[in-house]
Amino acid sequence: MKTRISEIEAFTFLSQASKERTFPVFLLRPWPNANFLQYAVDKIVAAMDGQPFALGLDPERLNHSSSKPAQQEFDDLFHPSLGFQHYYEFIDGIEGAVPVLQRSSDANNLLRQLANATELDRGLVVHQQRGAGIPLSDTVLNLPPLPTDTIFVVDAGWGRDPLQMEAWALPVAQRIYQAIPTAEIVIMSSSFPESFGHIVGDVEELAHENGFFETMRHHLQAADLTYGDWGSTRLPQTGGGGAIPPRIDLARPASWHIFRAAPTGSETYHSLAQDAQAHPSFSAVPDCWGKLQVIETNGNGDGITGPKMNTSARINAHMTQRAGATITLDTDEQPFED
Repeated sequence: MKTRISEIEAFTFLSQASKERTFPVFLLRPWPNANFLQYAVDKIVAAMDGQPFALGLDPERLNHSSSKPAQQEFDDLFHPSLGFQHYYEFIDGIEGAVPVLQRSSDANNLLRQLANATELDRGLVVHQQRGAGIPLSDTVLNLPPLPTDTIFVVDAGWGRDPLQMEAWALPVAQRIYQAIPTAEIVIMSSSFPESFGHIVGDVEELAHENGFFETMRHHLQAADLTYGDWGSTRLPQTGGGGAIPPRIDLARPASWHIFRAAPTGSETYHSLAQDAQAHPSFSAVPDCWGKLQVIETNGNGDGITGPKMNTSARINAHMTQRAGATITLDTDEQPFED
């Protein structure tokens, strides 16, 4: 999950019980308009409230055009010398952070990374992504013993076709299981829709993450598989400009119920929130900060006021459902202020 404002806001207001049942893999990037990279780190640490998390690097932000010192600090973490030593030293200074193996086709570099992770003694995440040019998980299987508490993340990425996801993910997970039968393997994907132009009013959009995971578990019944997803996020969108019609998304166990205004209509976030609360699916959303934002939407600056807050509310409700905690709403929830 990327460390953008919406994602971190959603995690900040997860209940403590939900945080204890969730292990996120964050992809670090500089915080918007912040001078130093530490500001983004502080936001993540505060959001996790003492719970562990994995912290990788977001390659999409490498060599960005920003002139702020945070960008140079971020770019420096990608330097591969001594097994990305600068990155591992950076992780060492962050409370609760677990390193993510950095991509390299150099076996010697990977060996040095394993040594750096072993010395750090916090575990290691091997994140293999569909479409990545380097078969990271395959490579490390041929190296000496991995650090204690190594987790493999088989990330099928974004897609609306679970058969394509399975075709890529199954052989990857099988190779890991055959090499290390005791390995914990996270099966991860995202199917949150990429477009909503076909929706005016409300439509239920099916999610494929559950079915994909169950198919993988059927094929690998003896393996230690763990469910993972992108928190109901998707690949970055490159918009074509123009006003974005108001939209409110309700996270459900196996779908999203989308309420969307017509591009030229009179609907507002307030009217959509009222429609969402009147719909039978609303009662199935667990009590959480994300649900409260829908309830508090009044057109006067409270609750959901735009796309970013809608995203935060949806992610929070989605993660609350996935965590399956008994307590889903802490008593001191307050609106997020940056």
